[in-house]
Amino acid sequence: MPNWQHPTVNQISVLSAIPLFVSSFLSLRKASCSDSWDELSSPSCRRQNLALVTAGVGSCLWVNFAATITAVPGSVPPASHAVYKGAMKAALVGAYGSAAALSAFVWRRSLPEDVRNDPLSWPGRVVDGVAKSVVSIAPKSTNDPVNVKYSLLTSGFLVLTALQTLGPHPLAVIPSWTGRRISRLFPVWTALAAVTAFDLKEATENKKLADYRTLSNGIKGMGVVHLASKAGAIFLDPSFPDSYHAVVLVPGWAAAAIAFFTLTLRPDE
Repeated sequence: MPNWQHPTVNQISVLSAIPLFVSSFLSLRKASCSDSWDELSSPSCRRQNLALVTAGVGSCLWVNFAATITAVPGSVPPASHAVYKGAMKAALVGAYGSAAALSAFVWRRSLPEDVRNDPLSWPGRVVDGVAKSVVSIAPKSTNDPVNVKYSLLTSGFLVLTALQTLGPHPLAVIPSWTGRRISRLFPVWTALAAVTAFDLKEATENKKLADYRTLSNGIKGMGVVHLASKAGAIFLDPSFPDSYHAVVLVPGWAAAAIAFFTLTLRPDE
C-alpha cells in the first residue's frame, strides 16, 4: 500500500453495503412482528429474502474460495489478494450461511401452501417473478420525480451488477474501486440495492412509501458512505490517481457511477 489513506478509503467503499443489508433485515424484522405471515408473504418481502439468499450464498462461496478466485497469476510462491483461514473463515462462512439459510426458510414459509409443498415449482416461480419485475422497471408516472428516481436506481444498480459480474477488467472495478478480482464480490450488494430500489418504486406507485422508510434510509446510507469513500480517494489519498490504475483506464464510467450514486441522496418528499 502506498500510504494508510489508500486502503482506508477503499475499505470504506466496500462498507457502503452495510446500511443496505442492515435496512433489509430491519424491514423484514418489522414485517415479522405481525401475528400472521401476511406481511412476510408480500412480494416486497419475498424479493428481499431472495436477494439476501443470493448475497449470503455468494459471500459464502467467495470466502471459501477466495484464495483461488484472487490468485495472482505466475506468483512464486503462490499468492492471492484475499485469504481467509481458521476462526475468521469459519465465522464468516457461518454468518453468511446462516443469514442465507434463514432468509431461504422465511421465503419458503411465506409461499402459498400448495406451492410450498412443490419444490419443483420454485425455480419457475422465481423466474416468473424476476421477468415480471424486469418488464415493470419503467415508472408508472414520469411526472412523479420520486417514482422516476427509484426506477432509475433500479436500472442503474442492475447495470452495475452486470458490469461487475460479466464485464471485463477494468470495467469490473466500477463502482467499488477495488482490485481486479476482489471487485467480483461487490455485485451481490448492488443486486440487493436493485431489489430494494424496485421495492421502493412499487411502494411509491402504491402510495405506501412512508411504510418503507427503513429501506429508503438504507439506499440513502449506501449512497452517503459510497460517495464519502470516493471523495476521500480523490481528495485525501496522496496516491490518487497513480494507485488507481484500473479506474484511470475507465474515467468516464467511474465519473458516471459517482454521478449515479448522487441520485440516492435525493429526498423522497
